[in-house]
Amino acid sequence: MEKTYNIDVNIHTLDSLFSELDPNPFRRRDLDPRAVHHILQWASDAPPQIPIILILHVASDEPSLATESDVEQAVDNYFEYEAELIERQHNRNRNRMLKWLGAGIAIMIILLTIKYYSLQIWPDSYFSNVICEAFVIMGWVSLWVPIERLGYDGLLVREQLNLYRRLATMHVRFART
Repeated sequence: MEKTYNIDVNIHTLDSLFSELDPNPFRRRDLDPRAVHHILQWASDAPPQIPIILILHVASDEPSLATESDVEQAVDNYFEYEAELIERQHNRNRNRMLKWLGAGIAIMIILLTIKYYSLQIWPDSYFSNVICEAFVIMGWVSLWVPIERLGYDGLLVREQLNLYRRLATMHVRFART
């Protein structure tokens, strides 16, 4: 038997899984933010290679406007759409950061050039050494944000994107309680 990672969500009816603010038909409707938060919290702990199954424990036998197939499709659509949004935002940010990185490198080159010529003009001046070190620090600071966003933040966004893509393909099961 294949191992799975189960995420249990208790809901009153199938309709309660959806956001009440969204007037779209169920298959395109946003999920309730509390349910999404719960799913994301549990899914982030799931081992990477194990399939995720969302088990919806429906407490009431009251009739729902939404069907089980509506719910399955809505869950897939929601996380797929959110993954697309994250990917588009990531691409925009990456392009912006590449421009900022280019500007930071240009600033660094200008400041290192000023440092070089300052040391040529005032070779043994304490004041010149202090100013030159300040230029180097300013140059590194100009590179800080682009490097951080492209490197560390980019890894976090890719991790989040992978999680949403994974949730877009998870299986949904229903349990009547």
